[in-house]
Amino acid sequence: MRILVARRPRVELATAALGLAVVALYAPVLHALVAVWAGIPYYSYGFLVPIFSVYLAWDARRQLASRPSAPSRLGLGILAAGFGVLAAGMLAGSLTVQTLSLPIVMTGALVLTIGPPRTRVLAFPLAFLAFMAPLPEPVLPALSLPLQQVATVVGEWMLWLVGVPVTREGLFLALPSVTLHITEACNGLRFLLAMIVVGVAFAGTMQTGWRRGVLVVGGAVAVALVANWLRVAGTGMMAELYGREAAEGLTHVVWGKIVYGAMLVPFALLVLALRRRP
Repeated sequence: MRILVARRPRVELATAALGLAVVALYAPVLHALVAVWAGIPYYSYGFLVPIFSVYLAWDARRQLASRPSAPSRLGLGILAAGFGVLAAGMLAGSLTVQTLSLPIVMTGALVLTIGPPRTRVLAFPLAFLAFMAPLPEPVLPALSLPLQQVATVVGEWMLWLVGVPVTREGLFLALPSVTLHITEACNGLRFLLAMIVVGVAFAGTMQTGWRRGVLVVGGAVAVALVANWLRVAGTGMMAELYGREAAEGLTHVVWGKIVYGAMLVPFALLVLALRRRP
């Protein structure tokens, strides 16, 4: 009994020291992440990722209480691996790699302090933190151009389908009264990235099997792509009917918000249908 009393303060002290060390190491990383989330529209969803993970962890408190506390030295190995990834990210100057090391370090710290059984309960909230990381710098331009090209082709097809004469030349759609340039702002990548995060969030919390999880994520991707195609084609129609001004400025922005908002409806219906189906 004396041994247990003597060890407990040491364990709590070691846990507090570990927590302070992790905070000190990751303070610059978190500062850089906030700057990216606030400055680059593609990653504005980043602010919600840690909040959602914390909520999931809080919601799992009863499950945590039902699992035995079994601190394991295995956590030391996981911590070492996480810190190794962090060091590699620092040496490479990669914020992506540095951020991805955080869930690993947190997993190691939890295994070391509360044990594997309780850490497994928090597996999804920990893994979800990976979405805090921005994509590597070359990825966005590499994704943007193909998305622009597909949006141009599908936009041309949709306009012909509704009877609007249009000719496609590269990333330009030439209508009788106006020519539209499908720029980087029309790639739909911002909504696509956000919908992937939303899809994974729903898939991870539905608890209906991995196949339905894949369907949810696939549905999120499909909704994002179709929404952007409708936005491009609708912009062409408005420009043809009401002039170039309808394809620019506030009208263009409002139209995009309406399309994206409307396309959330079929996604929500898909999620509800998968959850209700036995």
